[in-house]
Amino acid sequence: MRTHTGRAGAVVAAAALLVCTSTPAEAATTAKASSVSQAVSSGTWGAVATLSPAPYGPGPLTLTFANNGNPAQPSFTPQYFTVGNTGTLPLTRAGYTGTADAPSTVQFIIESCSTGWVEEQDVCQGGTPSTVLEAGFGSPADPVTSATVPAVPGTSIRLRARIETTGNVPKKSTSTLTIDVTVTRAQVRAATRTGS
Repeated sequence: MRTHTGRAGAVVAAAALLVCTSTPAEAATTAKASSVSQAVSSGTWGAVATLSPAPYGPGPLTLTFANNGNPAQPSFTPQYFTVGNTGTLPLTRAGYTGTADAPSTVQFIIESCSTGWVEEQDVCQGGTPSTVLEAGFGSPADPVTSATVPAVPGTSIRLRARIETTGNVPKKSTSTLTIDVTVTRAQVRAATRTGS
């Protein structure tokens, strides 16, 4: 019995000796390694076209345009809508799709403004309008990938949808454009790593 207790005491003494003899550099290295932090590598990403402010409504968004002129001189009022970043990660790009239901003489165009739209005046004052999506006359738009996105989570951008015509448009006809916005993982800014 006595011998067994002596061995246990020796093991405890040896462990205490190792703890007490570690160098300050080793202790600092151990402390530094345990304080490294990393950014969370997961999150959500998405964007939606909507008429609602945050929190944004569901998509896709359908806009309806009435001919305010006559068949020979059609006139359509441009419409403004929001594209909101609905995720928790920053975006670099997004996919835009436009599905048109309109006479063959109607073309839909979606545009951004480099300085922000003055919507009451329907102008891109001091800036340059850029086409985000353009449909053929009487046909849907081919899907496009665009860097025109609300980059920061929870933010939004404003876009303008307008109509160009070639030829007559029936007075009582309505033209609709359904806009869908999609985001893939490849269109999300990579998370950054913090710490060392």
